[in-house]
Amino acid sequence: MQLFHRAMAISAIALSCSSFALTAVAESTLTLGEAVRATLQHNPQLAGYTFKLNALAGEKQTAALRPGLRVNTDLENVAGSGELSGTKASELTISLSSAIELGGQRDARVNLVTARQQQLASSQRVLTLDVVTAVTQQFIRLLVAQEELTLQEEFHQLLQQTLTSLTRQVQAGGTAESELLRGNAALTRATLALRQASQRVSTERIRLSAFWADTSPDFTAAKADLYGVPSTTTLPALLEKLSNNPDLAFLSAEINVRSAEVRRAQSERRPALEWSAGVRRLQESGDSAVVFGLSMPLGSSGRARGAIATATANQQQAEWDKDATRIQLEAQLIAAYETHQLAVDEVNVLRDQVLPSLKKVMRSTADAFDRGRYSYLELNLAQNQLLNAQQALVEAAARMQETRIELERMIGSTLNEQNIEATP
Repeated sequence: MQLFHRAMAISAIALSCSSFALTAVAESTLTLGEAVRATLQHNPQLAGYTFKLNALAGEKQTAALRPGLRVNTDLENVAGSGELSGTKASELTISLSSAIELGGQRDARVNLVTARQQQLASSQRVLTLDVVTAVTQQFIRLLVAQEELTLQEEFHQLLQQTLTSLTRQVQAGGTAESELLRGNAALTRATLALRQASQRVSTERIRLSAFWADTSPDFTAAKADLYGVPSTTTLPALLEKLSNNPDLAFLSAEINVRSAEVRRAQSERRPALEWSAGVRRLQESGDSAVVFGLSMPLGSSGRARGAIATATANQQQAEWDKDATRIQLEAQLIAAYETHQLAVDEVNVLRDQVLPSLKKVMRSTADAFDRGRYSYLELNLAQNQLLNAQQALVEAAARMQETRIELERMIGSTLNEQNIEATP
């Protein structure tokens, strides 16, 4: 089953980025799904989007407002001289005024904020995917550390058994004491390597739990199949799916924002019509009259050219950025695909050919050593060759899973859609 696809399903995002097969686990072990759930609930990077969403909601509410009404009061012919002295010839006008937007400015404002909301949603999806990808990569590092610890434990136990055999041979006079000294030195080095491997597991556990702000993890181990080889997917098929890349989706949202800015600037070419209406009181005659006025600024079309040119240039820049990013992603995808395929081949060769041969060599060398036919140096060489090959397999498996995550992060989906239904 697809482990990272399960993680994406948990986060309600249509992405899946690993081929690990989950197995039955004890309560003290951790699955990737549990790690992702904890991260999505408690990761501080993701929490900030709530405030940004609320801020844009407020901006949209403001953008949707129509022009407000204004109350105007004018008092004329007051405190003059002669016939206009005092207030006997005063004229008091009280009116309401507002504006009529003729260029669709209100819709343009709302559409711009809507585009920014969509951009924020795309940005949130990208960040969520990045965080989930990082959690999965750290999960792999913990699995690798656990595998390394297991190998060091087995190697340490093997050297202890070898040292016991060496001690008997030295006591029987069949082996020089120098061989025993070499065996002790090898065991001491293996003990140090074992402690380092154990410390690395502890460190990687804390680094994983730090994604959900927990520096005292209560799980003892991560559980998944590090060596599960994914099904083959062709490079042309991956390149076709590159259009689903979440970063390209974010850049598309950026283009939409810039397009909305262009429409907003274009809406300013038609000026708003200012109107006013009210009542005027003529103090000298005691009469009243209704007054009405209209005004329109001149030259608005020319004044808007600069804003339109700026917005258009920004839109063109956003489109160029998307095209350039796609080219870079294609190159990255090709490189990641080649690395992934090489890692898959390396896993298959090491697991199916190299390790069986070295295990057979090590067993036959150990039997010959027990019969006194081989020296300790020959046995130690066979043991170290096997350990090195086992470590190489762990490293190749890690590269295989990490590059799979990278590929699926690029195409925005799992490599093998048919495996989705296999997830329980």
